[in-house]
Amino acid sequence: MKRHPSLIPLSHEHHDILVVAQGLILGQSPAPRSDWPSDQRAQADRVVTFNRRTLRSHFEVEEAHLFLAVRTHLPDAAGLVAELTDEHEAIQARIRNLEQDPASTLTVRLPELGRLLETHVRREERVLFETMQREMTPAALESLGTQLKSALLNTETCRVD
Repeated sequence: MKRHPSLIPLSHEHHDILVVAQGLILGQSPAPRSDWPSDQRAQADRVVTFNRRTLRSHFEVEEAHLFLAVRTHLPDAAGLVAELTDEHEAIQARIRNLEQDPASTLTVRLPELGRLLETHVRREERVLFETMQREMTPAALESLGTQLKSALLNTETCRVD
C-alpha cells in the first residue's frame, strides 16, 4: 500500500532505524560504503548515540501525536498502540542497559536489540500505518500530518550532538 503523505516523515525515520537494526543483527552493514563499525563496542556506542540524536525523539513524537490520533480515531486499535508503546519502553530499557554496561555479552544483546527494532518498525509500517490509511478519514490523516511535520521539525532543531 502506498504510504499516505502524512506518514512519510515517520517512514523515512523508520528506514534509518532499520539500517541500524540490520547493522546490529548482522554485525555489519549490508551497504558496501557504510561507516557501520565492525567492533561491537563501537556498535553499542553508535546505538546509544543514535538513540540520543534520533530514536528517543522519534518515539516521543509517535507517542504524543501518532498514537494519540489512533486512540482518538480508531479505538479498536488501542491494544495495538499499547503493545507498540510497551515495545518503545523495552527498546529504551535495552539501550539504557547498553549505556550502563557497554561491553558484556554484546554478541547476544546487540542482535536481540536489532531484531526488536526491526520487528517493531515492521509492525508500525505494515499493521498500524496500513490500518490508519484504511480506516481514518482523509481529514484526520491530514491533520495528523500537520502535527507530525511540526513536531518532527521541532525535534530536529532541538537535537544535541
